[in-house]
Amino acid sequence: MLENFLMVGQQALILFILMGIGYCFGKSKLLAPEAVTGITNLVLYLVVPCSLISAFQLDLTAETLHDFLLSMLLAFVIVLACFFIPFFLLPEKDPIRKRIFCLAMALTNCNFMAFPLQTALIGPTGIFYGSAYATVCPLLFWTGGVAYLTGDANSFSWRKALCNPGIAGIALGLFFFFSGINLPPVLMTVVDDISAMNIPLPMLLIGYQLSQANLHHVVADRMSWVCALLRLVLLPLGALMVMYLVGVRGSVLIATTVAAACPAGTLVAMMAEKCNKGARLAAELVSFQTLLSVITMPLVVGLAETLA
Repeated sequence: MLENFLMVGQQALILFILMGIGYCFGKSKLLAPEAVTGITNLVLYLVVPCSLISAFQLDLTAETLHDFLLSMLLAFVIVLACFFIPFFLLPEKDPIRKRIFCLAMALTNCNFMAFPLQTALIGPTGIFYGSAYATVCPLLFWTGGVAYLTGDANSFSWRKALCNPGIAGIALGLFFFFSGINLPPVLMTVVDDISAMNIPLPMLLIGYQLSQANLHHVVADRMSWVCALLRLVLLPLGALMVMYLVGVRGSVLIATTVAAACPAGTLVAMMAEKCNKGARLAAELVSFQTLLSVITMPLVVGLAETLA
């Protein structure tokens, strides 16, 4: 068991060293905001889709199809549970703050944070299973999540839910998966080389975001600590225990736990900024939880490795 914790901790340490480099470049102004925007676009529109296409270059078998559909079902159940449990339990009276807290509980950073760790622990198939979670989060966010955040039912949008680079990459990967078509070796090499950037670039970006954050307000906010405890420890551990009790094992258990144990997703902060609904709180929650996840993710994922 200790060996599993140390292995996950070592992989997490590599990721957080990369975050530290991004942090130092952000603080020293060596990484300009304009460059960060460009790198973000590169990751979202090229690196992540290529990683997903590479991950789906598997033979279609009853086992792989079963495991992917199981991962999708688990992701739906976990994300919805992580929304409704805080919705009923958090004693927050301010409606805007409660909306931010609930969405931060449900929607994790399941691509930028999860994909690199899933790849490090499981290999390319880690993203294959993790992509199920990365599909569910934006689908639920762009449909019910945005409507809940804004308080406007007209914000419900299937078009926005489906038309984003992550979903496009998954759709293309699924096409290759179900059709049995394999990319030519030359193209596959290009896709794999681009996919290799999926570990360092997102971590550098998260480190930069931390360098720009002001954590004073969120550290002094008691509800932010309650939110962090739920998001990073209690909810992922509860999901892990339920999955274990119903017989989920192996790569599906590990990949799903990694996604569920991630801090709040940056999508919440970006949409809060756009809608002018608790933008500072959302950004501070994401940064605060990302910092705390240095400690919590190795513990939760290490336990998953032991149970798998």
